[in-house]
Amino acid sequence: MEIHLSPPNTKFMENLTSIILCAGEGKRAKGIADDTPKPLIKVESLKNQSILTILISQLYRFGIKPIVIVTGYLGKQIEKDIISSQAKNPYKSKTIITHNAGNRYKLGPLHSFLSITRNKRIFKTNELFLVIPGDTIFDYKLMEEILNLFKENYTKVNQNSIIFYRRTNKLALNKETEKFGPMRNKMLSCIRTKEKGSKQYVKEIYQRNINTLSDEEEFNQIIPMFFISYDYVKNFENLASKIKLNKIVDAINSSIKNEMEFLVCRVKSEQNFYDIDTALDLTFVNKLYKKSGQ
Repeated sequence: MEIHLSPPNTKFMENLTSIILCAGEGKRAKGIADDTPKPLIKVESLKNQSILTILISQLYRFGIKPIVIVTGYLGKQIEKDIISSQAKNPYKSKTIITHNAGNRYKLGPLHSFLSITRNKRIFKTNELFLVIPGDTIFDYKLMEEILNLFKENYTKVNQNSIIFYRRTNKLALNKETEKFGPMRNKMLSCIRTKEKGSKQYVKEIYQRNINTLSDEEEFNQIIPMFFISYDYVKNFENLASKIKLNKIVDAINSSIKNEMEFLVCRVKSEQNFYDIDTALDLTFVNKLYKKSGQ
């Protein structure tokens, strides 16, 4: 069944700000991003657009604004790219905000994200934040399904935050990969859930290497799009000031230990997302989208 998103000018979008994290060094992307930030890597099979341009275009199609681009390593290149885009489309100058994380990006993506708390233009009471990595390509229908689930759970998200996952296995993940090359050695972010009444919550987020899994062993893979409320961001900031935390999932696990709850929604879509970490990832994505004609 095809999922249709309701018109973007609905109330559930009013307090939603998207945050695209583009501050990291991309150390694993040798050969494709030596002197270029990973979000500016061009994807030949998607009209030679950069990953960042693809993400921004998708968010615009869903009416999500403002869009905050968090920069750090080689940030001036990203800022220059955004300025060039805004010059071609003045509307974007009002809806795209670049925010420099300063040296905080060196501490990890969590700290890049938390740097927004010092920017009053971005960090406002009652705001919800859609946090997206700037080096990941999402199939359009996957993003569409997630936003529909967000809409359905909007009132709950205001009280908590929400994580998305899909039930899958190694065989399904490698179904397309096997057509284009050898299986990749990749770490997966997975989630254990718990039920409370009619709702599901995060019990734990953990890492698995895809090569340690049997072909048909099922697990819950996290979709790297997090909806985080203002109060939860403040809690992350408090935790990060006391203990060493690197990633957003680290802050989620630490928050759970402090008895904070994160809602969980299962995505049923068979659509995919692709982290561009290496040259092999980029080659795979180019072949995949070229084959599918997207």
